[in-house]
Amino acid sequence: MKNLFLIAISAFTMNMFAQPVISNGNNIPTPGLTAPVYYGTATAGVGAAGANQTWNFSAITFSPIGTLTTINPSASTYSASFPMANYAYSLSGMYSYFDATSTKMEVLAYSISSPGSGNDFTPNPRTVLKFPFNYTDSQPDTWQKVGGTVNSVTITYDGYGTLITPASTYSNVVRVKEDYGNGSVDYQWYILNPLMSILAYNNSSNTLYLTNATAITGVKDNKYLEVSVSMYPNPVSDKLTIEVSDFLLGNNNLSLNLLNAFGQVMKQVSINSVQTNVDLNITSGIYLYQILDKNNILKTGKVIVE
Repeated sequence: MKNLFLIAISAFTMNMFAQPVISNGNNIPTPGLTAPVYYGTATAGVGAAGANQTWNFSAITFSPIGTLTTINPSASTYSASFPMANYAYSLSGMYSYFDATSTKMEVLAYSISSPGSGNDFTPNPRTVLKFPFNYTDSQPDTWQKVGGTVNSVTITYDGYGTLITPASTYSNVVRVKEDYGNGSVDYQWYILNPLMSILAYNNSSNTLYLTNATAITGVKDNKYLEVSVSMYPNPVSDKLTIEVSDFLLGNNNLSLNLLNAFGQVMKQVSINSVQTNVDLNITSGIYLYQILDKNNILKTGKVIVE
């Protein structure tokens, strides 16, 4: 009976990390987001497709490129050339424009220094995401640059899981495979809050491009966090105690989230003192907990409520 109980717990825990779905483009970054961008060689490949993957690129040496800044498309340098754009960013003097509709996100121009040349997709924009986008979904598309021929691509949601970089660890990451049908396959790793690519792989140069964005799914790489937060008892029946260090409390705006197996927040509590007692009043089961500093996840784990 004990073994059966442990097997049931294990199976339930695996199901806690449900398949993330890119539902729509309503959560694209707003103007003003800034994030450093780096590049590095994919010395160990790009990892496997599939569910609950861990893509670990922490050993890659990344070099800085510049700072990505999201901008208002309608007030940007080339707004007249891309009037349909509702998402745009600049990076090292180059501009990228996107159009997110109810069914897809298309790139109108990517890293251009002027319209009408380079990766200007005005004749036929290229689809980078479909909405909704579920695990194993695919979407074929044709695209064309200014002065170029018509090409094809098939995008596939081929995996989800945890992405580890030298700076941060991200959970609930979606990987999108971009197959151009000529032996060239690129990849994009997306976080969902906000919806943006934080890692891209270019097949032709075997290069990874890392955008070190801070998001609600980003776990800060701070070693002291492992010992500065404790929660007990676990398993718990009705009252959970959270203890944090003075240092962590004094430098952060902390809160606790308890999520069910479907990723829904069932309990949210502010942490305003070194010791916080939480009356749970929730049904029995296994929950994922998150300790957050504003929107950044500092620590995660499991709580068993009896």
